[in-house]
This record gives sequence, C-alpha cells and structure tokens, in this order.
Amino acid sequence: MSYLRYAVRIDAPSRHVVEIAMRFPVEQDRVEITLPAWCPGSYLIRDYARFVRDLAVTSDDGTPRQAIKQDKSTWSIDAAGARELTVRYAVYGHDLTVRTNHIDAGHAFLHGPATFLYPTHLRQTPVELELAAPEGWTLTTAMAWEPAMPYRMTAANVDELYDHPIHVGPTRTYAVPAKVPVKLAIWGDRAPGGTFDEQRLITDLGAIVDDHIARVGEAPFPNYTFLLMLAHDAYGGLEHRASSVNLFHPHFAASRKAYEGLLELLSHELFHAWNGKRIAPRPLLDVDYSREAYTPCLWVMEGLTSHYDRFALRTSGRITAKSFLDKVLDDWARLQATPGRARQSLEQSSFDAWIKLYKPDESNLNTTVSYYLKGGLAMVALDLHIRRRTEGARSLDDVLRMLWRCYGARNEPHPDDLQPIFEEASGLALAEVFDRQIRGTADPDLAGELAHVGLELRASADPAQVTDGATALWLGATATGTKLTAVFDSGPAHVAGLSPGDEIIALDGFRTTSEADLRNLAGARKIGDKVAVAVFRRHRLLEVPIHLGAAPPTRYEIIGIAEPGPAAARYQAWLGELHPGPQSVATVTTTARWV
Repeated sequence: MSYLRYAVRIDAPSRHVVEIAMRFPVEQDRVEITLPAWCPGSYLIRDYARFVRDLAVTSDDGTPRQAIKQDKSTWSIDAAGARELTVRYAVYGHDLTVRTNHIDAGHAFLHGPATFLYPTHLRQTPVELELAAPEGWTLTTAMAWEPAMPYRMTAANVDELYDHPIHVGPTRTYAVPAKVPVKLAIWGDRAPGGTFDEQRLITDLGAIVDDHIARVGEAPFPNYTFLLMLAHDAYGGLEHRASSVNLFHPHFAASRKAYEGLLELLSHELFHAWNGKRIAPRPLLDVDYSREAYTPCLWVMEGLTSHYDRFALRTSGRITAKSFLDKVLDDWARLQATPGRARQSLEQSSFDAWIKLYKPDESNLNTTVSYYLKGGLAMVALDLHIRRRTEGARSLDDVLRMLWRCYGARNEPHPDDLQPIFEEASGLALAEVFDRQIRGTADPDLAGELAHVGLELRASADPAQVTDGATALWLGATATGTKLTAVFDSGPAHVAGLSPGDEIIALDGFRTTSEADLRNLAGARKIGDKVAVAVFRRHRLLEVPIHLGAAPPTRYEIIGIAEPGPAAARYQAWLGELHPGPQSVATVTTTARWV
C-alpha cells in the first residue's frame, strides 16, 4: 500500500522556521513534487513555494538525488533505482494571517497548503504526520491525532491534510455546548485589565452552532474546532470542512459592537462548513492548486454566508433586532459609497476576484463591488422578497436547504446558474431579480422590501456637515489627511483633473492640513462655486480650479412606520421581536473619508 509520511520539527521557533521530512515510495524513474500556489477560501495566487528553503532529496540507501525546479512551485526528482525517497526542506513563516504560516517563540500556526509539499501522483494517498513541538505546547487541529509526544496525526489524503490547519502552542481550550462535539481553542493574551468571562463566549457560540444546524437540518461534520488567535492589528477568518481559523483583536469585549463583530466572524466561518466547503461549484470542489479557480458564484458562497452569519446571531438570540438592522444599514451605507456597483455585477465580481477584490488599487472604488458586501445585502432583500410574495410561507431558508439536499449533502458541485434552484425552492419566478441584481448592476431593492415589514429606509446628508438646511458639498474624492487616495468618477475632482496621490495644500489660498480643513473650507460655499485648489503632484506645485458639487448622502436611517398594520406581524415573523413603532431603529453616518 502506498503511503505519504511527514515528520515535522519546530526546534527553534524564534527563527520562524519549521523543518519537514517527507517520505514516500516510488515506482518510476522520475517523480514531481509540488506546493500549492493558493488555498481554497482565499482567491489570490500567493505562491507559497517562495517560503521553501534548503530542499534536499535522498533515496532509501542514503544516496542524494537531484531535484530540478520545473516552475515556481514544482520540482522534478531523479528516482531511478530507488524504492523510496525522502525530501527534506524548511519553510519560513512569520506572517500572522489565517492563510499563511506563523512560527515564533509563542506558537506555531501551520497552514497546510503553505507547508506540505506532495508528490503529484500521490495526492489521494493516506497521510501520516508526526510533529515534535517545544515542551508545554499543545496541539489544536481537527485531524485525527494521538495525545502523545511527538503528536501523531492522520489524514485520508493530501486534500484532507490541507483542509486541517495545525496549531501548537499554549491555548485555553473549551468544550462548546452544542448538538455535536465542538471545541474552541484560544491563543493569545487577554486584553490588559480585561475581565471578560470567556464562558459567555462559549455559551453564545454554542447557541450559534445549534442555530445553524437547526436551519439547515443537519451538521455536516461529526465534530468541529474553532481556533481563535488574538492579536493586535489582526483580523480574518478562513473556513475548513471541520474547523475554522479566526484572527481577532484581544479587546473584543471592550464594546458591544466589537464583541458582536467577533461572534459574526465565528458564525461566518462556521456557516462555510455547509456553504462554500460542501455547497460549491466544481472549480472549488475539484481543486487545481496550481492555478486560479474561476467561478461566477462567489456571490452565493460569500453573500449567502454574509447574510446568515449575522442573521443567525439574531435568530439564536445573541443580538437584538436593532443590532441586526444596524449591521444591515452599515453595509448599505458602504455599498452606496461604492460607485463601482454600477459597473460590475455580482457574477462579474465573483469571476474577477483573483484580479480585483484581492488586488485592490486606486481605481477599484469606481470599477468594482464586493460580492461579500452586495451579495449579503442582495440575500437580505431576497429573503424579504420571498417572504412577501409567498405571504410568509417560504423564505431564503428554503433555498438554503434545497442547495444542501441537492448538492452539499451529496458532495456534488452546483451549476453556475443558480436561478432555477432559487425558483424551485421558493416557488417563484425570479428572473427579474437575477437579471437586475445578480447578473446586472442594480442595487438590491432593500427599501422596497423593508417597507413590507413596516420599516422605512431614508438617506440624507449628515446634519453635522450642513447648516441652516444647506446642501452638503464635496470635492468628490477620498483622502488620508490631505492626500487623495481615490477620485470618484464624474465627481468635481475627477472633472477638474485631480488624481490619487495629489496632496492638497490650500483652497483659495488658505492652508489645509487635514480632512477637516478641506471639509470646512469647501463647506462654507455653495453648489457650483469655483475654488482654486493648490496641490503637490510628484513634488510639483499646481493650482487646479474646481466647481464644487452636491455630496451624496452620508446619513442612513431605518425608521419604524407609525401604523404598521399587518406589517407588524411580518416584522415579528422575520426578526422575532415586536414591531418598534414610529421611531428610529438604526442610524449610520459615514463620510467614508470623503472630501
């Protein structure tokens, strides 16, 4: 029987290096070994092989064998006459993210695709892994393992190995009370002076797990592991079939918003165990690690997940209806501040993730829209749309369950065109919704759908930026300090010829040193007024005349209508609370760093 064995040593973690020996049988004269260029769940070519060093190969009799690099991540090895090869190499890792390795004196996080070379002909071979870690470090992984030192793990094949990240280091590990065995391992110090009871997090997490399972109808895993790494200036999550890796700041308990943000992150990555890891198109189930996996369907993988990650917080009772609507409204404000939404559809955004979302530049504001952001809002609106047209008999939950039964539970890829599935599950014709909001560039009809549950969505200028009812003005750009970072298409700055990178130093001869200066100097004028803007561009002083324009809305509000009538019952059926009546439910004011 073929085998693939890895021996992993972390002898000097402060050097940020892990040493690996890979041993496998050979029956041919030449074999190839390779390392992935990317990892599922993160759609960017990362070229993990750049972190490999000191690669050497020997045969079973100890004879050195030549390894010749064929491309950026593949080596060809002369195996003539050998029955077994051992490949020794080291991997450098000092990038604390959920998709790269991080090894230091405090822990080691090993991301499979960035760590383990494999022989191309043995991808489906069972894997055995032995790991020797510093004394006192404990292991966290969803892989099958033996609690002895060195740790011994097994995986059915290379894909399973890649889908089970490995963490070793001091952790606080808790059993999460849920319908299936779930554990949470936390690495990293609590915030200084923090008194947060982590048991509250465990209780809330258990309720969220059970809510997701109840909604879909079954758990796709026999057990699940959350790894939470706490670090300043760090954020992110990456899903796996039976686990997730999550990065968050240690001050998560400092405010309600921060704590709910952590719950939303954990909920998001958990939901991917159904949607994304099992409900997925073919390129993301039959993975080619060497090249991009193009699909127009990331809007459903991430948009559906972005909706349910927070909706589950509400339906599990972890947040109030107001908190849920606050989050929806905040996303709506961000979407409205993205002119690229009129240029790129959700399907186009999905397909171009490899060159757009993960490689942003100064033009992205005007040319792209996030399938996370718009996708989540489209799912909120579609859920309400289905509830409205079926008089509450069906919802987006029915679509989710059909996707699971037809594809996820059967481990079958879903088609690129998901409209028929949405229509069958809801019993509705949805061509107009898909043509306008999924394949087209129209905004989700959030205002129209909220009206049916007795809520009004309003947009206006921030009262703090206007006086006596005047119209808010702007230059039509975003800035950090006084340096422009992006220019809105067709806005005043764009028409005048200003560019990202220009540093504004004066308006009409008055010095500017901050965004506030820019707003104050421009805000004292009227629409159409011409101002002389002095800028440094590549160290050259220029004066550019600009005609000021009316600023887009920066304040958004959801208000309960005075006499909701039957809408009150629809609101309660949706969010599980009584209708709020005639009052402001959620308010978001954002300048999006506009000037």
